[in-house]
Amino acid sequence: MNDRPTAAELVEGVRRFLEADLLPTLTDPRLRFQTLIAANVLAIAGRELSSEEDLLREEHELLTAILAKTDPPPQRLAELREAVREANRQLCERIRGGDFEGAERFRALAAMLRRLVVRKLEVANPRYLAGAVKPR
Repeated sequence: MNDRPTAAELVEGVRRFLEADLLPTLTDPRLRFQTLIAANVLAIAGRELSSEEDLLREEHELLTAILAKTDPPPQRLAELREAVREANRQLCERIRGGDFEGAERFRALAAMLRRLVVRKLEVANPRYLAGAVKPR
């Protein structure tokens, strides 16, 4: 609800302080490591803050398609998070139940899951994604 700085800007500011100002002054290896971890956590949080709603809407769309549902995405972010959690739970249940054992259904599931994993890595660890995953 506040104007500026936004939550994403605050997180980015703290991350930059840790990396640029604090980290170079630390000589204790344990504190350096913990500061690097904190900066990485803030980088993940910042990426999630800037893209969470769009990513959840995409995930909801992919999940409802693979589950052959027609549920429209909820408008409120908290409800959207819950709808995606529930759709993932249903997907797991249907996978365990054998709904994707046919070759065509399995290929569709694998493609959808690959897309979701790539999107999640874009938030969690884009450097890994850049070096390890080839686009299809």
